[in-house]
Amino acid sequence: MASSTPAGIRCPHCGSRMRTHGHVIFSALTKQLTAACHNPDCLFTAKVTVEISQQLQPSLQPNPEIAAALTR
Repeated sequence: MASSTPAGIRCPHCGSRMRTHGHVIFSALTKQLTAACHNPDCLFTAKVTVEISQQLQPSLQPNPEIAAALTR
């Protein structure tokens, strides 16, 4: 069942929204963000890794290197 909450990163401690700033690109499919809790009583900060791990619909304009990585 899909969640009705908007997509975003929630603090694992207090549940507040986290804001992202700064990123490091590891590859076309993987990026690391820095995320900070917006709750002034919490202020948890963490590194968050975002990865495209599986294609659900192949691209109509595929990059051969990316297409190959997603079909392995």
